[in-house]
Amino acid sequence: MKLQNRNLTHIRIITIILIASSVAIVFELLIGTICTYLNGDAGFQLSLTVGIFLGGMGIGAYQTKNFKHKLTNKLIFIQISTSLLGGFSGLMLYTSYYIISDSFILFMILILAAISILIGMEVPILAELLRKSLKENNAFAKTLSFDYFGSLIGSLVFPLILLPTFGTVKTAFVVGLINLTSPILLRNFISKTQKKLADCLIIFVTSLLIVGLYYSEKSIRFFEHKIYKDEILYTETTKFQRIVLTKFDDDLRLYSDKELQFSSRDEYRYHESLVHPALALLKKKSEVLIIGGGDGLAVRELLKETQIKNITLVDIDEKITHLAKNFPLLKKLNRNSLSDKKVNIIHTDGYRFLLNSKVKYDLIILDFPDPRTETIARLYSHEFYLLCRKRLDPEGLLITQASSPYYAREIFWCINDTLKAVFKNTIPYRIYIPSFGEWGFIIANRNSFDNINLNLDSKYLNPTILKNSIYFDTDTNQIEKSVISTLENPVVWRLYKKKVKYWKS
Repeated sequence: MKLQNRNLTHIRIITIILIASSVAIVFELLIGTICTYLNGDAGFQLSLTVGIFLGGMGIGAYQTKNFKHKLTNKLIFIQISTSLLGGFSGLMLYTSYYIISDSFILFMILILAAISILIGMEVPILAELLRKSLKENNAFAKTLSFDYFGSLIGSLVFPLILLPTFGTVKTAFVVGLINLTSPILLRNFISKTQKKLADCLIIFVTSLLIVGLYYSEKSIRFFEHKIYKDEILYTETTKFQRIVLTKFDDDLRLYSDKELQFSSRDEYRYHESLVHPALALLKKKSEVLIIGGGDGLAVRELLKETQIKNITLVDIDEKITHLAKNFPLLKKLNRNSLSDKKVNIIHTDGYRFLLNSKVKYDLIILDFPDPRTETIARLYSHEFYLLCRKRLDPEGLLITQASSPYYAREIFWCINDTLKAVFKNTIPYRIYIPSFGEWGFIIANRNSFDNINLNLDSKYLNPTILKNSIYFDTDTNQIEKSVISTLENPVVWRLYKKKVKYWKS
């Protein structure tokens, strides 16, 4: 019977180690993700999160050197505190961002440090409890091995299940509730007096987390109204972005991680300029590839051209294409383009798609967000453009949006020179979009708009506008020493961090 009880205790401790380590990594990833959504600059935010988290765990582990007695009692109260603080961490971060935005990073560090210190205390205590359970000297090694395995579980469950299912703030509450299973498993190993106190705390914290979970959606919508001001019609956190759709009068707007993607009042200026100049330069235009553009607006413009037989749309986020196909206002705006029989939608990374594709295209359209992260900057690299060239018909064209030659002059000409290093010939041009200001595009594999026949049903674009679009002002024209952006040296991303953040401040 004693052996059976010891084995039962051993299994409980192993289970608690797995839960604690999974919860720890999820809280770490969650805080990093929220800070990236709110503050941008994913590389800095995630590096800061990991650094603070590991440092805090070190401090917490060091503090346990003074823990000699009643380790189970201490562990129970540490885990209850972790559940409470971690569960409300998402909501507190959103609140601090809007109330004390200037001190947001400091507040984030304090929350992260407090959670990580608590989690850092758990591992030495669990190792000691496991040692007493096993009566062996290798308990610490076993504790670490299960701790690492639990971290693996948490790191997989967070992006694949928790974040897409619950979003950021709900995930924090759900994980806080999951973490409370640990003190429940331990409550039978403490005195009756301590058990009553623990039970009261568990019930109290559970109630708080459930209430927080219930009201989390309303809370986030309240804070998002502070950002967007317009009526919020739709929100969703996917594996790749935070999508927000707003409306004011007749203006429908789509945001990705707070960045405006389009306004229905003037998006036609952007999409006509992205699609039709390249189409007009092509003799053969049966096979078209779009990478990005999951909103279906560029596809809408392509479908005006009757010679096109097949349109392949590659977008990494299936949630955005589902929204474009099913949300009534967005469906109306794109004229139900994604349901057209000519359109084949593929959900994968654009880089990976080009690596595996064997099809030759007459036109490749790159409709990406600006290179605000290193991941997106890959799609503006010399290596990526080489892949595009391999998939182009010899007489084919590539067209890409290239940010603003006014607000992001260095970025625009960096993209142009990177393309020119691959295709030799480019046509940089710019138009005015009220929602964005001066905006730039670049066609590769052609060097002139001479004798272009722009025959289309347009709201904005005409031959005169197109002819004038290739001329740049003194403060937007070619920069003499522009550096090519590569995978190893993502210049375009660093320029974005430096220049665009300045204009937004």
